[in-house]
Amino acid sequence: MEQIRLPTGEKLYQDQLANGLTVFILPKPQFLRTYAVLSTNYGSIDSQFKIPKRGLVEVPPGIAHFLEHKLFEEEDGNAFDRFAQWGASVNAFTSYTQTSYLFSTIEGWQEALIELINFVNNPYLTEENVEKEKGIIEQELRMYEDHPDHRIHSMLLENLYHANPVRIDIGGTVESVWAITVQELLGCYHTFYQPSNMALAVVGDVNPEETLSLIRQHYPTWEHGQGAIERFYPQEPVSVVHPWVEETLNISRPRYLLGFKHEPKWQGEELLRQQIIMSLVWRLVAGRSSQFFEDLYTSNLVNDSFGASFSSSPQFAYSIIGSETEKPERLHEELSKIIKKLQTEPLSTTDIERLKRRIYGGHLASYDSFEYVANRLISHHFSQTPYHRFLELVRDVKVEEVQTALNTELDWDRSTVAVLRPVHRS
Repeated sequence: MEQIRLPTGEKLYQDQLANGLTVFILPKPQFLRTYAVLSTNYGSIDSQFKIPKRGLVEVPPGIAHFLEHKLFEEEDGNAFDRFAQWGASVNAFTSYTQTSYLFSTIEGWQEALIELINFVNNPYLTEENVEKEKGIIEQELRMYEDHPDHRIHSMLLENLYHANPVRIDIGGTVESVWAITVQELLGCYHTFYQPSNMALAVVGDVNPEETLSLIRQHYPTWEHGQGAIERFYPQEPVSVVHPWVEETLNISRPRYLLGFKHEPKWQGEELLRQQIIMSLVWRLVAGRSSQFFEDLYTSNLVNDSFGASFSSSPQFAYSIIGSETEKPERLHEELSKIIKKLQTEPLSTTDIERLKRRIYGGHLASYDSFEYVANRLISHHFSQTPYHRFLELVRDVKVEEVQTALNTELDWDRSTVAVLRPVHRS
């Protein structure tokens, strides 16, 4: 097994099975808990791809999330029941770019790991249980329509992007969910759940060699097609759909989000570097130690919900900043001034170095979270970004790179504002 020395002094063990599955094992001696996650490099945006002998296939949005739901179901019950017998907590999630199945337990982690491998590799799909699931997912989608944070985030992406499937809810739409067929689910499963498109991470007080042997012994033979997956994404215009959108919802205070659309031009190490640079950009504006945050907070324009983020992959990239606020227009005006001030005045090297140290410390602390480190190892593996070089890249970032990102990536012609206001009752 390849051994990678982590910044914490711990050793990360990595290997690839003969079937192509990538395995990460991070021993945590004397810790009681074990966490494992099995992920496929397949998310909600992967709705157009090629299947051997069938050519280009387009499936309804939301099918990756639908599969996530269905894999827990079995002919004689569901996987949740067996995990509960060992006192293990099991769950799953789907993102734009991957689907993950996970558990956390104090006892019986070997049994739980075997069960995780088994249920993910044995889909039980029938016309009857697929039709039943459609109603369940429709209820979930309608529930999220009334969740303010989810709704305003969806509004923003729907108006940043014309065609990229990131603009569609991860769960799809009510119409797309009801259009899903068993054959399409199996086609997606056989395409994207091949071991070479998956990765497994285990974190806990485990022996690396014994854990790898257990995985080898119990990972089933893949009996479907293997090979490189060809994915297709629609061409996305440079422009945004609308610069300002508003809706009403049954909420107590208005919500405001400002989004910037970026060109997804970074790959590999450059993608990781850009993630660090944009983190520095938004910490300058929204970091709790920022004078800008203090000014906005004392002016009652933002509250503790104020925050910013940069999301990126080889297929899309965007930034979001916002807060609950009684004065969305005023907050937008002040944020515009702040960003333009940062774009036109030289940045302080001292400020950038201080923020870099905070990122450095936060990264080291993140290794204490079993969930965070396991999920990040897999997501960086899928995006081919060198996670083990994160701190080295942080140290190398120059103030000029942050200034360049401020001036080139925060393009007001590629921005959208979304505002969610309370329903006014007469």
